[in-house]
Amino acid sequence: MSNTANSSAFSGRDLPKGTRDVLPDEMRELQLITRSVLDVLDGEGYGEVRSPTLEYEHTAPDEHLAPPSPYRLIDEHGDVLELRSDMTVPIARIAATRYAAVQPPLRFCYLSRSWRRVERGSGDPREFLQAGAELLGAEQPDGCVEILTVLARVLDASGLQQWSIGLGDSQVIPTMLDSINADAEIQSAVIEALADRDFVRLDRISAELGDGLDLSAVARTRLNGSSIDSLRPGACDDQLAEAGAGLVALVDAFPDDLRERTVIDLGLVPQIGYYDGCVFEVYDPSFGRPIGSGGRYDRLQEWAGRPMTGVGFGLDAELVHAAVAGEQRGERGLGGVEQ
Repeated sequence: MSNTANSSAFSGRDLPKGTRDVLPDEMRELQLITRSVLDVLDGEGYGEVRSPTLEYEHTAPDEHLAPPSPYRLIDEHGDVLELRSDMTVPIARIAATRYAAVQPPLRFCYLSRSWRRVERGSGDPREFLQAGAELLGAEQPDGCVEILTVLARVLDASGLQQWSIGLGDSQVIPTMLDSINADAEIQSAVIEALADRDFVRLDRISAELGDGLDLSAVARTRLNGSSIDSLRPGACDDQLAEAGAGLVALVDAFPDDLRERTVIDLGLVPQIGYYDGCVFEVYDPSFGRPIGSGGRYDRLQEWAGRPMTGVGFGLDAELVHAAVAGEQRGERGLGGVEQ
């Protein structure tokens, strides 16, 4: 084959879908941000860990417990391996095996690339650089307060100026559905509609349920963290006060500056199956979707073989960089992923 033929084979479009190149100027800026993030986490007592890029295929009892990986392969022994889809699952394994004799709480942080399935045409990356922290075995709600306080310090250190945190509880809506004895099929349909932010479908389900429960109105409720009193008993419906008690206790323990940057979102539900308590997302005005997320995942720790509390967060470092630079997704300096 001629040199001409060889050169034409690389047209600049030969990237796996959902991936992109990172060029020198962006790389330098990205490294400054990630170093600042890791410095904060190290100063807060979170030790950095690294796990293998390849993990054995998950065998969770619930297929929705861990996020699915888009890439699988078989090694020379016939074992099925996959590119890790996040770092929370590997850290749960590390805590259960390498730290089995160490008394909690355990604090870990990471800066790692992961891979995750995405909808075709969504514009979301399959490969992403994630910076995050995990706190295992801490008393609650103190553990959630600590991880959110650390997250706030990380966001400040990254250079973001207008960040906010959306805070919910994965048990609010299920608790309210349990109060009217909604069956498993209805509960699943409601959670799916909330995960998709499909409020038209949610309105229809809410109308069909009746029973005096305005589920749609509850799911649309947004409160500034300083307005948490409106969820206390006597200030709202008894069902809502009972379902929101965990959120009230959590926000009551926040420092004032964190409370002011927090938006209570009663319709926020986990996008990943292992979250079973508080859930949260990180927002910046530059983007129409979250640039980070996290929550509590006690059930994951049980699956990993060392039952204890777990809570953590992960930030998409490249979206954080784009927000700091004031660039929208797809503009010059950030680059788009292959679709």
